[in-house]
Amino acid sequence: MEEVTYPDRISQLPNDLLFRILSSIPVSDAMSTSLLSKRWKSVWKMLPRLVYNENLCPNIGSLGFDQFCGRSLSLHEAPLLKTLNLKLRNQSDSLDSLIFPNIRSTLLEMSIKSTDYPCYYSTISFPNNLDVFQTLVVLKLQGNITLDVVDSPVCFQSLKSLYLKCVNFKNEESFSKLLSACPVLEDLFLQRLCSVGRFLFTISVPSLQRLTYNKEQCYYSNDEAILEITAPSLKYLNIFDRVGVFSFIEDMDKLVEASVKVNLSKNEKLSKALTSVEHLSLDLYPSMVFHLNDRFISKQLLHLELDIYDNFRSNLLLSFLKDLPKLQSLKLNHTHPNYTVEDQPSSVSGPSSVPECLSFHLETFQWIGYAGTIEETEAAVYVLKNARCLKNATISLHSRGTENDLMMIKELESMSKASNMCQLLVKF
Repeated sequence: MEEVTYPDRISQLPNDLLFRILSSIPVSDAMSTSLLSKRWKSVWKMLPRLVYNENLCPNIGSLGFDQFCGRSLSLHEAPLLKTLNLKLRNQSDSLDSLIFPNIRSTLLEMSIKSTDYPCYYSTISFPNNLDVFQTLVVLKLQGNITLDVVDSPVCFQSLKSLYLKCVNFKNEESFSKLLSACPVLEDLFLQRLCSVGRFLFTISVPSLQRLTYNKEQCYYSNDEAILEITAPSLKYLNIFDRVGVFSFIEDMDKLVEASVKVNLSKNEKLSKALTSVEHLSLDLYPSMVFHLNDRFISKQLLHLELDIYDNFRSNLLLSFLKDLPKLQSLKLNHTHPNYTVEDQPSSVSGPSSVPECLSFHLETFQWIGYAGTIEETEAAVYVLKNARCLKNATISLHSRGTENDLMMIKELESMSKASNMCQLLVKF
């Protein structure tokens, strides 16, 4: 029989393509390719992206996962390691000693995710100010991890993005010390765990431009987290926490976009921190009138999105609009939240004159979840009747499958409009 030989075509591929192929498989498998030939001996050592997944590394002999990571990293020779991704399954207290000191490449992004169950926490302290921490641009930590950096001289002098998702902190000082070690930080994402008792988060970062903060669903009645925020360069703010208390130490006159879902009864001075925003998403409920004693005045606001409640009050909305003279876009979300807010009847009266934004600036009006109550009808009539520059109005019905839906559509379509340019669309 004629002998047929097949050429080794994959070995002839350029390194960049081989790197992409090997980066998509477990590191243990990528290392095994070094046995194929001289051509493959050092390919894995030059990979720009390494992913260590404890669930996908069953064949590491007698070594523990931490030891395997540390030894393989010490063999890695690429001058630039763009991404190091660690996915832990079991508790590990040796990350600091076995992994970090063995990273010899210039590392740009590191992600550590711990999914241990039950909740045993792996401790990370970033010890001895290793050179590897000096070049990090992005750091992501998630899951059952405890940060303890009180006694660590660590410095992340290049870090611009920090993501902390449901990690634990040994104490308040560990959190503040970590942030103080990031002198050029621009983007902070913090999703915190429920706490029992008081926990102070001090966010003092002069370079910070984007802050996203939210809290997982709380099962503790005495969760008393307090955030003290000093971020004069902040441009984007996103807060979702209806039990936390927020204190803004300095004015944020560079802030242009904010989404704030908080309990205003605990944060009465929040409105002062939002006076420069151009885009704002906020909750609207009747008792707001009691919590905005200083009045919410933002002459810069152009786009407003409000989540409203079943007990919507038209006079509160219209009074609210009076303080927003340049508003161009208004969106109402009639939601049915699964949380409870202690509310009170609104005693605020409607505006004595038409708000300036309706007379001169409002161009877009959107209402999602319109149910046709008396209060909602009054608000819709007022806006359409007085918005002289309105170009687009979209009203989405909160359909209940009744015959009244068609009547609501006819009622809305028959409402008089101050703007001849207005295109009204009513839909389910």
